[in-house]
Amino acid sequence: MIKESAIVVDVDDDRIVVEAAIKTTCSSCQAQSDCGSGVISRAMSPKSQRLVLHSPVPCRVGDTVTIGVPEAGIISASVWLYVAPLILFLVSAIVLDRGLPLVGLYSELWPVVGSILLTMLGFVAISRYLKQQDNTKFQPVLLTANSQLK
Repeated sequence: MIKESAIVVDVDDDRIVVEAAIKTTCSSCQAQSDCGSGVISRAMSPKSQRLVLHSPVPCRVGDTVTIGVPEAGIISASVWLYVAPLILFLVSAIVLDRGLPLVGLYSELWPVVGSILLTMLGFVAISRYLKQQDNTKFQPVLLTANSQLK
């Protein structure tokens, strides 16, 4: 389970809205002042993210909570979003490169265009597939709540 601290910013019955600061590895790097990637990362990345969670325990605005996302969900999402389209692109490029000359299309442009189109269709198919699946393994969950007494 990957854990992160967040602050409750809104409460609505058993649903809470939490805000978590997005951390980058650039902030801990020794070369951050001399690195172009660090400058771009600090300038372009959002500073916080808001999430809506189900809360089995009562929370109040200002409480510090620990949220977690299962590693299996992150790995599964990474495979579906990065590895599957890459494999689809490579396989379609090889198949089209070998198959299109058999029908008289000898230009290298055809396998490239065909691979891009098939990969885009693959993204659409993957998106539809993931929307039909049980997405609870991708959802962050509330692990602990530390109430701030006022």
